[in-house]
Amino acid sequence: MMNDDSKLEQLFQTYRAACPEVEPSTNFMPNLWQRIERRHSFGFVFRNVARTTMTACAALCVLLVFMNFAYRDRVTVPNYTDVLMAEHTAENTYFTEGLRATTGDGEAAAPHP
Repeated sequence: MMNDDSKLEQLFQTYRAACPEVEPSTNFMPNLWQRIERRHSFGFVFRNVARTTMTACAALCVLLVFMNFAYRDRVTVPNYTDVLMAEHTAENTYFTEGLRATTGDGEAAAPHP
């Protein structure tokens, strides 16, 4: 037991010699704040803004997916492409205008508005 205590005391003495105690000076707090503010660099601020933006975008995506499934069974209003497809039939194409302009007996008919 005595031998273990002396080894422990020797370890503590070696530690004290390697790491001397630092007395706080009058500039201790200002230096500490400078080190803290140095960590708040552009990269640190950018990282925090990026995390916040990514969280907001993920929440928005979840909300949009929920709304997509929640309102799927409702009556849909035709969108722009549906209206274009309805107007783009064989009667309204440019190529069939010439065919409709002439009647079966070869006489020219008035173009269809």
